[in-house]
Amino acid sequence: MAGSMCGGVSRYGLTLPPPLLLPQAPPVRFFRAPPPVLAADKEALLQLRRRTGLPFLQCREALRRCGGDLGQAEAWLEEQAQRQGWSKATEVGGRRTPEGLVGLLREGTAAVMVEVNCETDFVARNAEFQRLVEQVALGTMAHCRAAATPPASCSKHLLQPDELAQLRTEPGGALLSDHLALAIGKLGENLTLRRAAWLRVPEEDGYIAAYAHGWLPARAPVAMGTYGALVACRVTEPRPSVTVLEEVGRKVAQHVVGMAPTAVGTPQDQPQGEAETRLLAQSFLLEPALTVGQFLGARGALAVRDFLRFRCGEETPAREG
Repeated sequence: MAGSMCGGVSRYGLTLPPPLLLPQAPPVRFFRAPPPVLAADKEALLQLRRRTGLPFLQCREALRRCGGDLGQAEAWLEEQAQRQGWSKATEVGGRRTPEGLVGLLREGTAAVMVEVNCETDFVARNAEFQRLVEQVALGTMAHCRAAATPPASCSKHLLQPDELAQLRTEPGGALLSDHLALAIGKLGENLTLRRAAWLRVPEEDGYIAAYAHGWLPARAPVAMGTYGALVACRVTEPRPSVTVLEEVGRKVAQHVVGMAPTAVGTPQDQPQGEAETRLLAQSFLLEPALTVGQFLGARGALAVRDFLRFRCGEETPAREG
């Protein structure tokens, strides 16, 4: 008969080891799993994130508040972000904005060029900032179309920050100042609407060349870079093909960006060497043996009427135009 298994001496005189004490297992806890995310809810969340650029948590909260309605959630987020943006704009308003982008937009015989600034090159590369540049360009174009009838020769107008802030991208739409506050709220940097300008030429014989220089691919329909130029031209007879117009116009606009002329001049002007600032008398950037006037005379496609040049962050007079 087996002896007792407790510690001590058994009934048969054998010394038994003390019993092995096992650690007590922790109590088992049960957790309630979160409800599964439906495919439709997930798709709405992803769409809202793409549309607004805001964090997933904010997008999820917006959908919860609005019962899953995507349009209402987007409107609620935009309103909240704009409120935060105005508050943030007050907070960061004194900071310098040396970086940014120049944006160019052409529509037929009208073209606009804008400059929007930010604090860092990192933000200038952000899609949200580039969207703001696009909105400013569209607002300036709408203003250009509404403010002027097609001119008899060439018209040019410059807009200052206070004027830009009151423009809208479309009738009844938000002011550009509201778009600016919204972007400040999302990006967390001071942003400024620096300036804008537009050119218009006659529809019967006018053409505007454009060129943006920098590291950015075009964000259709707005080209962006750190430099930009618009060149208002008269098309010569016989009228060249669109391909020739684009080629010659782009080369002249590239020259304006690279050589920074300050006036058009005349084809009869005599070159003054490296100090020359009249466009037509300058040595042509892409064919230095010719002046710009000689290059245009040889190609026979365009005659320059006026131009605009922006360099992002450059010093400008307190009031232009």
